Amino acid sequence: MSKRLRLTNEQVQQELARTAATLPILAELKELFTNPKMFNSFDRFQSEGFDLVDHSPNKVMSGSHKRVRGYMIKKYNNEKDSKDQIRNYMHRVEGATLLRKFIADRGFQTVVAPQKWLYELPASFPERYLVVAEKLNLVSRSETEKNYGRIGKTQMQELATVLYYFRGLNSTAANLPYTKDDKIAFIDTERWHHDKDYLRKVGDRIPRDRMKQAEDIYETLEKQRARRFESAFK
Repeated sequence: MSKRLRLTNEQVQQELARTAATLPILAELKELFTNPKMFNSFDRFQSEGFDLVDHSPNKVMSGSHKRVRGYMIKKYNNEKDSKDQIRNYMHRVEGATLLRKFIADRGFQTVVAPQKWLYELPASFPERYLVVAEKLNLVSRSETEKNYGRIGKTQMQELATVLYYFRGLNSTAANLPYTKDDKIAFIDTERWHHDKDYLRKVGDRIPRDRMKQAEDIYETLEKQRARRFESAFK
């Protein structure tokens, strides 16, 4: 197991360079972030024209804006420690990048991960970073739960394989929703590098025969000593 090092400014700058090179809405974002107090609270964030996702106060604020359709803005309020914020954002972006490459390399067709970018706010903002995420077209939570109850063999194989290598993604159906084109979306990449029980909560929705299939996949990968993905920093 490789030793993880502390997050460095060089890693942050490399990620910002990738954002500058690949984020299509970079110019539009500059016009949205002009009020340094806009992330003081959920209410202030919403007052700037953002349509917020419902979350508890200690969670990251997440919202969309009509001027950047197809994207989500994710940021903690200004009370969260600066170092914790940037480390959290970098983990989110790193996880999404690794997931997307893994899915593409394996040729998986029934699971998906949104693109994510680290964005730097103007110098007038007290906390300088946030995450921009591709907005996926998701179904309702109730429809997601129904879909897990009828998950097919191919999709179970792809889901189980991803969750073996990215153990921290094991979570509720809300964090692993279905899209309108019937794919499972890994939208929450905050703790992908953590270790959790295999199919920790979403497994409650999956039929017994498909769970047996997932357990067989896990055992096979364990016997092969397949190495789970780890973060490059802590």
